[in-house]
Amino acid sequence: MEEQEVDVLIIGAGIAGLTAAKLAKMAGKKTLVIEASDGVGGRVRTDDKDGFLLDRGFQVLLTAYPEAKKLLDYKKLDLKAFRPGAIVLSRHSKHQIGDPIRQPMLLFSTLFSPVGTLADKLLLLKLKIALAFTTVEKIFDRPEMDTMAYLQRYGFSKKFIDNFFRPFFTGIFLENELSTSSRMFEFTFKMFGQGLAAVPAGGMGMISAQLAEVLEKDELILNERVTGIDGNAIHTKSGNSYTARAIIIATDAPHIPVSAFSKNAIERKSALTLYFNTGKKTAATQLIALNSNREQLVNNIAFMDHISPAYAPKDQSLISVSVSTGEGLGVQELEQKVRQELLQWYPESSKWQLLQVYAIPYALPKNDTVSHTVSPNTAQLSANSFICGDHLLNGSINAAMKSAEIAVSAMLASSIFNQQKS
Repeated sequence: MEEQEVDVLIIGAGIAGLTAAKLAKMAGKKTLVIEASDGVGGRVRTDDKDGFLLDRGFQVLLTAYPEAKKLLDYKKLDLKAFRPGAIVLSRHSKHQIGDPIRQPMLLFSTLFSPVGTLADKLLLLKLKIALAFTTVEKIFDRPEMDTMAYLQRYGFSKKFIDNFFRPFFTGIFLENELSTSSRMFEFTFKMFGQGLAAVPAGGMGMISAQLAEVLEKDELILNERVTGIDGNAIHTKSGNSYTARAIIIATDAPHIPVSAFSKNAIERKSALTLYFNTGKKTAATQLIALNSNREQLVNNIAFMDHISPAYAPKDQSLISVSVSTGEGLGVQELEQKVRQELLQWYPESSKWQLLQVYAIPYALPKNDTVSHTVSPNTAQLSANSFICGDHLLNGSINAAMKSAEIAVSAMLASSIFNQQKS
């Protein structure tokens, strides 16, 4: 049995755990991170398959995230941005809409696209401006309703909700009923309005890798699953034990190794992404394509090599296709149905090769009720154990980082490191 005592022991090397480690080390605490899988990042990882960079499910970094701006070095990440706007796919046709403020050339195509009415487009601009002058704190202090009710109350037409908001936010919220909290909608829409949707040149996993740079080789243990916590000691499946003055639990909700925290209270949302590769370069597009046909599987399509060339080998392309649901379908049947839908807009897709399918059982916590912060008491489970993770706030990279900041602050302020106050 291995024993190791440190100041802070962190369970989980996802975004929350890595952020907690960075902040703990900045405070001068000896830190050890234990991770059950074979690498850091949790849900934010990138695999290299035959020269193609495959993020584990389609995801982006919103550059306006307050916590990300504080904790990440965007220049070193070499962020590559999608163009603001989207291509809206209807049956056998495509229509482009954009942000007329940032892209004046798209003003007329946006205003006169059949995606919605002129009034809808003007309301969209009004909403963007209103949220630009609303603080994040104020957004999360507002009463909650579901996003659908919010959009209807704001005055958007059913056509615009179905053709734009539903396909756009299905890919973000991982549900197509728009039942997610209006707070989450306003926050996300504000972030899109104030920044860009981007990916690091080397894939989303570079975010996790950058956070992990603070860890020395002996401060990270992989392939070690925690099975229980006993006071200031943790026990693992391999039979090892580790002790620390403080323990921070940073796993996703289903894997929290303490009975005091109700796993059943955390409902999850899954994600499913198919990656296709081509033998030659596809036509350039830096817009996300959104499927407005609600009854179909495909939700959004992104040509990743046109955002960052590093995502695919030279003269080849990588296409990410996210589907709203694939429940009950085998890989072969799923591929067949997705291909049938893709042919409506991309006849050349018949020659695309399926490279990888990612099914992510826990991609997001349920976001029907969300918050921007929690009290230190919520982050502290016992005298020496603390918890962080986006499930405490809202499903986003920003929330994962924010929760870690709250947990570390609560830990540093506790009697563990302030014995004279006890």
